[in-house]
Order: sequence, then C-alpha cells, then structure tokens
Amino acid sequence: MSIWDDFMTAREASENLGKNPKYVYLLWKRESKLLLKGSVEMKDTLLITKEGYEHLKAIVDKRPKGN
Repeated sequence: MSIWDDFMTAREASENLGKNPKYVYLLWKRESKLLLKGSVEMKDTLLITKEGYEHLKAIVDKRPKGN
C-alpha cells in the first residue's frame, strides 16, 4: 500500500485545520519545515497524505490561537 492511497486535498486539509483554504498550499509553495517531508505532492491537484495531515494538525493544535 502506498502512502498516496490515503490522502486528502490540500484545501480539505486546510479547512479541517480551521485555516484559510490556501494554508497547506502556501506552506508547500514556501517549502515550509512544518510539513512532513514527502507528504504533500501535486497530482491533478495538491494532495496531502493522512500522515502528513496528522503531523501538521499536531503542530497547529499546539500553537496559540491566532497563529
């Protein structure tokens, strides 16, 4: 099973995190260290693996609100 068998769009992930719909895209575009290496990839649309989403969610949940 590939890590790409269990994924969501970057937009869905951003919205599930309570962020701007372009949040994951902007992190990816800026090559942010917040993203789990290899967890975001452009296919027909920008995708993030479930593992990458859970990694990012843990970081976002630890941050004070408003950041």
